[in-house]
Amino acid sequence: MFNDRQLKIIELLQSRDRVSVSELTGQFGVSLVTVRQDLKKLEEQGVLKRTHGGAVAVDNGYDTSTRMWNNYEQKQRIAQCAASMVTDGETVIIETGSTCSLLARELASKRRITIITNSVFLCNFVRSHASLDVVLLGGSFQHDAEANVGPLTKLGLSQFAVDKCFIGADAVSVDKGISTINLFRAEVVRAMSESARKMIVLTSSDKIGGSAVASALPLSDVDTVITDDNISPAQRDIITRCGPKVVIA
Repeated sequence: MFNDRQLKIIELLQSRDRVSVSELTGQFGVSLVTVRQDLKKLEEQGVLKRTHGGAVAVDNGYDTSTRMWNNYEQKQRIAQCAASMVTDGETVIIETGSTCSLLARELASKRRITIITNSVFLCNFVRSHASLDVVLLGGSFQHDAEANVGPLTKLGLSQFAVDKCFIGADAVSVDKGISTINLFRAEVVRAMSESARKMIVLTSSDKIGGSAVASALPLSDVDTVITDDNISPAQRDIITRCGPKVVIA
């Protein structure tokens, strides 16, 4: 979606509040017009806000939109790997989260894909991709996560039976399995596991071996973990000894 130059602009704004057009033209050796086009595209995707002579980072707190651009290339590779597991005409469940939303966008290149999700953010993120059929589950709206949770969400999930469900994780460990910082999100993940034959976890390697507040699923209930190539042999062993297959993106 983004070229190398645009990705470098994202990296710059992760370490500082502002960049200038003149600075970027000098750094990349391109014209003012090219840099302004880059900034326009990044603004349309919610990465930054253009200002006179430059751009500033968007401060949305620690929400899904903000997390999207942290380690973007890494998350994009994981999403692309996950998308390769989905075939044309398939219906899948996708949980809330930044990498999961990137997966949904990757699936837009396939045919007749139906996504069942509790993520309002995901729906907005892929709203321009008319090729996707998205079913949004109801529930109580969580503002920061931009996702629906609670009894109504679980009731909606009980009406479906699919082959694959894709979820994120705040931590992965032997003791707590797939865990999250939010109890309500953990409850939804468990309901998703009852509606899907295969549970596939999308997570960066830095979350493996840690622990979050609420346990969502034991590792024995997970079919596959897709992660990045920074995973260590010890981290890989943590997962595989409990049953799931590890796929490196």
